[in-house]
Amino acid sequence: MMNAKIAMAGLEGCLCLKSETAAPTTEHTEHTELPEKKINSGFAKWLIPALCVSQSPSVSSVFSVVPMLLCKLIVAALLFGLPAEIARAADLTLKVIDKEPAKELDASIRVKLQTRAVQLLDGDKPAYEFWFNAELPLQSKPASLAKALDAVAQTTLLGAVSVSGAKRDYKDNELAAGIYTMRLGLQPQDGDHLGTADFIYFAVLIPAKTDTKLDGITTYKALTKASSKDTASSHPVILSLRPAASDAGELPKLVDPAPDHKAIRVKIPAKDDKTSLVFDLVYQGMYKK
Repeated sequence: MMNAKIAMAGLEGCLCLKSETAAPTTEHTEHTELPEKKINSGFAKWLIPALCVSQSPSVSSVFSVVPMLLCKLIVAALLFGLPAEIARAADLTLKVIDKEPAKELDASIRVKLQTRAVQLLDGDKPAYEFWFNAELPLQSKPASLAKALDAVAQTTLLGAVSVSGAKRDYKDNELAAGIYTMRLGLQPQDGDHLGTADFIYFAVLIPAKTDTKLDGITTYKALTKASSKDTASSHPVILSLRPAASDAGELPKLVDPAPDHKAIRVKIPAKDDKTSLVFDLVYQGMYKK
């Protein structure tokens, strides 16, 4: 979504279309320079300056024929959203389909996963495909919706994910394309991570080729070592988990749990308990630097 001030600058530029004989003004020059500093998208970078027409007769004569209605429509596109290749970050859409877990996963892990995939689509292509645990083992009964994740033991298998194309994880480190398991990790309360995240819960991603046994990873040290083994940052690959604000409505669904955060709200049945765990898995958003 483009910044509203930028879009308004473009609108002002449209309204200041001049004839060939119009005299240049300081205000007009400022409109020309502002978008160049603000907009990173290649298309949008030249669009508004072009609309804020140069006073050169040769340029003005070309753009003076642009209908005002078309100009307003273009600015509206900047204000209310652009296609994925233009906007800085396009919204993904959610789709649930019947699909077996990825064959790259170990058999002991695949058998524990649901046979339906939760897809996040970029257009018609999956950016992420998630398979969640069919029955999530709990170490205790959830005390409340806000404390649902406290009922899950660290290193528990949450599910698996297929990542299409390079992404960034919650710590803004590289998340390479591939197949990963997802296990629960808890942020250390040692002072080094103080204030970097709203909650201590994370899905730690481990390459399928590394996580080859359901009960093969049982400690925090083994979890972080397996996840960070092939990373350039030597830091585990993580996606943030957050307590759900509500469990109402049909799930899974997309939610905005915090400013600049987008998440899937999921509901996973609990093993040996007549309950389900509801929480948010953040796929877009960064930690507090």
